[in-house]
Amino acid sequence: MKVNKLILLTASFFGIAILANASDKPSQSIILPDVEVNSNSDNLYSGLGRLSTILYQEDIQKAAVKNLDELLDLIAGLDVRQRGTGVQADISIRGGSFDQVLVLLNGINITDPQTGHYNLDIPIDMADVQRIEILQGSAARLSGPNAFSGVINIVTRKTTKRELNIRLDGGSFYNFGQNLSGALQTKRTQFFASASHRSSKGYRPNTDFGVANFFSEALYDSRKWGMLGLQLAYQQKAYGANEFYSFKYPNQFEHTRSLFTALSWQLTQTKFQYSAHAYWKRHHDRFELFRNFENAPSWYEKHNYHLTDVIGAKASISYNTELGKFSLATDIRNEAIKSNVLGHPLSMPLPAPFEQGALFSKEDKRLVLAAIVDYSKQINKWFFSVGGSSAYNRMFGTNFAGGLDLVYNISSGNKIFAAANSTTRLPTFTDLYYTSPTHRANPKLQPERAYTFEMGTKLSSGNYWSGLVLHYRIGHKLIDWIKYPEKTNWESQNLTRVDAWGAELEGGYRFSSREKIGLAYSYLKLDKQAESFDSKYALDYLKHKIVLSAEHRIWQKLSASWKASFFDRSGDYLDFKENRKRAYLPYFLVDLRLLWSQTLVELYADANNMLNSRYSDFGGLEQAGFTFNLGVRLKLK
Repeated sequence: MKVNKLILLTASFFGIAILANASDKPSQSIILPDVEVNSNSDNLYSGLGRLSTILYQEDIQKAAVKNLDELLDLIAGLDVRQRGTGVQADISIRGGSFDQVLVLLNGINITDPQTGHYNLDIPIDMADVQRIEILQGSAARLSGPNAFSGVINIVTRKTTKRELNIRLDGGSFYNFGQNLSGALQTKRTQFFASASHRSSKGYRPNTDFGVANFFSEALYDSRKWGMLGLQLAYQQKAYGANEFYSFKYPNQFEHTRSLFTALSWQLTQTKFQYSAHAYWKRHHDRFELFRNFENAPSWYEKHNYHLTDVIGAKASISYNTELGKFSLATDIRNEAIKSNVLGHPLSMPLPAPFEQGALFSKEDKRLVLAAIVDYSKQINKWFFSVGGSSAYNRMFGTNFAGGLDLVYNISSGNKIFAAANSTTRLPTFTDLYYTSPTHRANPKLQPERAYTFEMGTKLSSGNYWSGLVLHYRIGHKLIDWIKYPEKTNWESQNLTRVDAWGAELEGGYRFSSREKIGLAYSYLKLDKQAESFDSKYALDYLKHKIVLSAEHRIWQKLSASWKASFFDRSGDYLDFKENRKRAYLPYFLVDLRLLWSQTLVELYADANNMLNSRYSDFGGLEQAGFTFNLGVRLKLK
């Protein structure tokens, strides 16, 4: 069966090549956007030929979304599973778990080592985003460990103008948002800062929330010595977590704080490109199984407290010659956690910050050293990139990743490509140590490994664009929470093997600068070796996803942006109320944004889930029905 799939992939690749060369009809020539080739560290990659998707600021402004979770759900190949609206979501790419996605902020790794549940605790507002770059598929050979199933790079706004922006909006369930941002610039410096807040009473009991963000970035161009940058950001969240992690205890609550700062440097010379950055990210979490101890049983004596500190640095150099481009990078990252749940026992308890009377009783830390090397070359219509990475940690030893990307440029904007890469991911601290009345972790877990293969085409002609990708991943020792029939607790284990097989198809037509239509479809199939246990994440995936989008002008400065999405999820979940398994049901969502825009003022009205569909992204956590939101943006210069 596995051999047949590889044969089919190979046959499909050459079939695509033949069709692409044989066809010169405009209706069959379309393209998807690529990541540009340049030296900026906030760009995802330099010269990869694989399918990559970019959401630009213009796309973000027209989308009927209020947060990053909803924005990422616009991409067909991404599975964004929300537990609560705008407060916590898990990202899955091509059937990978929420722990297998590497998240970058301006090219800097901000992935949370405690758990992927916090990967979207990013201290920025939607209005601060200039673009979002998504690479689906393994990228460990260029980004180091944990770029297992894909990479998401969020790039904040860069402006060379003085400006002041204000946004106010409000809608269903007393959802209110505010944002104030401004920029200053001189001959060699740029400064941008933003502060925002959003709150709601929640769409069902115990789903209220409050989120505050602050982000700032200063850039200095010394010309001779390159570009220096300093980032400083802070986020604070407090939200009702109704049944987020256990349906048995619905009155859960969570409070998180995130602090991020980074110093970066970039320099481009004739043949050399240099970049380096150093960063620190701190994340504090208080999880309450019983909110404010309300109706707590006698055995529940304290909440869960966690504090993670990640300190890292990365330096890279690229050299362009007639023989090709040579790149080398080194990465050092120290991940540490203090907790009363996760880690090894402390010799003496330590006080938890922000919490009166709370103590940390456990800790753990690990140092990860990585080296990355890559070589790429353009030969006539052919482009290839080959390289590898190694990552060393005292507990897990040395783990290697490598691969090859190959592209054939048929003509301008038309290409076919293939790639083969290996990847690895280290267990999170939650994977290793989390223990609760319903969960038992395994501190002897080993890193996950996988081999990924993909091939596809990108085509364009005039106003048409399209793309097709086929992908296949062979996963070994994948980490999942499992439960045997005779036991009541979930346990973290390395599964023997899980394979993922799928396809992504995308296309569209642009009628004018303000009018276009697009259709995207993704298919996924996961195979796990038959075992006598239930799997919590490995076989719970989005099998079919269809996204139909359209933009059109209504009258002069008034336009409309539509999105119609279909979701069909594989797997089932335990209905706690009826104590029986239920299969996920397909659902259909329709969203609309009406936008009136002129130079200094924008007015918008959003209608989400217009058909009032009842659905769940995770377990039996029902999401909100029909909601609306009205807003205004003032652009003062």
